[in-house]
Amino acid sequence: MTEAPETQHYSAVLCRCCRQPIPLPAIVVSMAASRREQQLDPASHVVTLRCRACDKEMPYRVSEATEFEGTPRPRVAPARDKSGRSHGHGGFSRAANA
Repeated sequence: MTEAPETQHYSAVLCRCCRQPIPLPAIVVSMAASRREQQLDPASHVVTLRCRACDKEMPYRVSEATEFEGTPRPRVAPARDKSGRSHGHGGFSRAANA
């Protein structure tokens, strides 16, 4: 008898900019579960998450989370030049405090 492969599920919120799912970190999921057990208001629990698709960061309520099938999008690191610097700040380097 063959067993059907189990489909994976993950909790995520939809990005407000590009509407792609942003997976909730495991610690946030466990904190939300403990808040439900303590009968605290889940709508008051807010976390700031960065979208893996458009790289925008915004606050989301944990109560907005839904279950999605499949696996979450992998995290992509920003592009780096040959010196190892990230291009995340418009090509500018940080100034030293003097």
